[in-house]
Amino acid sequence: MTGGRLGDAATAMLGYLLVTSVLFVAAGASFFGSGLDANGWRMVLAGVLGFAAAGVVWSAPLRGRVLGGVTSVAIAALCVSFSATDDYVTHLTCVLAAMFLGMHVGAYWPERSGWAWTSVLTVAVVCSSAASSFDAPWVMYPLIALAVVGSAETFGAFARQMRHSASHDPLTGLLNRQGLERAVEKTLPVFAARGLPVSMAVLDLDNFKAINDEYGHIAGDVLLNRVAAAWRSELRRSDVLGRLGGDEFVLFMPGVREEEAQELLGALRASHPAEWSYGVVCMPTVRRWSEIYRAADAELYRAKRARPAKSPDV
Repeated sequence: MTGGRLGDAATAMLGYLLVTSVLFVAAGASFFGSGLDANGWRMVLAGVLGFAAAGVVWSAPLRGRVLGGVTSVAIAALCVSFSATDDYVTHLTCVLAAMFLGMHVGAYWPERSGWAWTSVLTVAVVCSSAASSFDAPWVMYPLIALAVVGSAETFGAFARQMRHSASHDPLTGLLNRQGLERAVEKTLPVFAARGLPVSMAVLDLDNFKAINDEYGHIAGDVLLNRVAAAWRSELRRSDVLGRLGGDEFVLFMPGVREEEAQELLGALRASHPAEWSYGVVCMPTVRRWSEIYRAADAELYRAKRARPAKSPDV
């Protein structure tokens, strides 16, 4: 799980658990008039499990392990409720609940682990449905599996696309400011706690406005794309490159001292003939994006003031 998604995941899971738990308890309560039978008690148990999981979501930060435990309890509650169904209405309600839980798994778990959870959910609800007293035709079981897997994958693909669009620059495919800040903020405390250095460089193309004015914005976009592709080819797996907007880029280099950062910037300089200026800092104990970015940005402007003006050149 990524840090920025935990709040949304908790809210969605809490809503799901509360709504389904109320429905389960209400279904169980309908048996009170003639005395609770086994199915009624199962429905009440499903509701109790759901409310217990909702209490965990409400009281604890929804980290990966906690979300895994809550998802397991939600699946268990679904299985109990499925095993208690004995008519079309309650069976359909349970199928819809399974589909909504599949949507949550698809939206908030990484793709690989999301598929694992979807598989567990699908097998669990099909088996518990088959074990219920409801006499369903055999075709119902593949339809349940298709409904759960389809809802999880469709909603998951949509959610992944939305997250990618929100965190990436559409022109270069690099991280945008939001995605870059999130990636850096996630990494900085880890390296600060271990006393490891981190370096950041702010890079700015020289005379970019003049290029746009003389050759047009399409030429400027082409230049940005080519420069970004050239730089990306020189980076290590751990380096994070993003475009803040216009012709300003940020390169975050965790575990790299300033001398090593200068070597990497030299490799970037050789990868494309475009002229650009940069400011770079190394800060071993920084924990906030704003601190290291401001320091690197100040170094950039010192470098630009010391650099003689050049004529536009594509």
